[in-house]
This record gives sequence, structure tokens and C-alpha cells, in this order.
Amino acid sequence: MRPSARTVANSIAWIGIFTLIAVSLGVVLVLGFPGVLVLGLLTALTCVRAELSERTPTWGQTVFEAQATRSRSPEESAAGAEAMARTASPLRYYRACGLILIAAGLLGTAWQIWAMDR
Repeated sequence: MRPSARTVANSIAWIGIFTLIAVSLGVVLVLGFPGVLVLGLLTALTCVRAELSERTPTWGQTVFEAQATRSRSPEESAAGAEAMARTASPLRYYRACGLILIAAGLLGTAWQIWAMDR
């Protein structure tokens, strides 16, 4: 039996999460919690940039194609909106993971500073 596209997407998402966890543990060992903060900032920034670049073409041939396209029918608009929603869902998930890493980095850094003062 062939796995569905949703199962494959969920598997890739879990692989991504485990990769982020492994990288963050390695960063903590090497750089401490400020490194986790930087990793979270990079993850969130990458997701926001990808989400923004999908909605608005910023360079290349897509700018000219966007200017040259005529208004679309309601069916085409609905299909485009559905495709964007499908693509944006994993980006929101990874952006949330980035925000959690930012919070963990901030809390860990505050804890390290507080523990040093004692």
C-alpha cells in the first residue's frame, strides 16, 4: 500500500523537528543557550522570508509574470489560495518551532546569568 501525501509530509515534518532538536543540543554544547537563541532566530527568519517570498514576487521572471497576468476566475483564485494554504501550513509550524527555540534560548541565557550571580 502506498503512503498518502499527508503521511509523507508528516514524516518529513517529524524528521525536520528531530533535526532541529539534534542541532539545538549540539549548539547548546558548543555555544550555550545564546547559540539556541541564534538558531531559533535563523529558523523563524527563514520561515518568515519563505512565506513572504511566496506571496509577493520580489525578483526575477516572476515579477514580470505577475504584472502580465490578467485577473483570474474565481475557481483559479480558490485553487491558488488552497495551494498557498497547503504550503504555508508547514512554514507556520516551523516558524513556531523557531519561536520556541528563541524562548528556550532567552530563558536558558537568563538562567545562566542568574546562576552566575549566585
